[in-house]
Amino acid sequence: MQCLKHIKGLKYPDDYFIKFFFKKKLHTRVNLKFLEFGCGNGNNLILPFIYGNANTVIGIDYDKILIEYAKYNFNLLANEQNGHYIFYADDMSYFAALNRLINADVLSLPNIVNYLPREVYFEFLKNCKNNRLYKKGANFFIRYRTPRDFRYGLGKRVGYNCYKIDENNDITGEKGAINCFYTEHEMLDLLKEYIGLMDYHLFHIDFENIAANGDTILNSDIVIWGKIH
Repeated sequence: MQCLKHIKGLKYPDDYFIKFFFKKKLHTRVNLKFLEFGCGNGNNLILPFIYGNANTVIGIDYDKILIEYAKYNFNLLANEQNGHYIFYADDMSYFAALNRLINADVLSLPNIVNYLPREVYFEFLKNCKNNRLYKKGANFFIRYRTPRDFRYGLGKRVGYNCYKIDENNDITGEKGAINCFYTEHEMLDLLKEYIGLMDYHLFHIDFENIAANGDTILNSDIVIWGKIH
């Protein structure tokens, strides 16, 4: 793809989103609607958009700059595609609270729910279902942080397994951010209760990385994909 070097921000989808896209055989279907919260510059949504199946992708992110990147990036790609794209600079909890009737075929939450206070996340899940943001039987993807992650315990404790990183600590590039962590069983129980998760697969993803200060750190995520009722 000639325009790859001109993409602003992340240039490739999450590796587990790629696995999800193909393992769930989404590449074999046409006219799907993908809804992603915390879409950033649209790096995950590029995959279903450029695959040539006339898909519609909808992305929501709080960061206005990243949404501008997404619009720029998809404008670069649009000349060669027959799909559609819509991006919103909005708070995901406010967006979900409105009666949107999007009826997406795919709902994606890539490493975003850890930035929500727990009670806000619970309400978000309820609103996604009640306001028909996705179809019954939609495919679902989520990636989130576990208590094994090096961020666990950083900053001030603001709730159960939830911490606010100090404004002066930029080791993660997330100073002032809330980080809430979920165990495997806790997240599964929540997803089953609020959105009817079923037919799921779960993957533990632990890997070493380098922090902004040069230290070696442990990132610990879990990915779940399945169907939602």
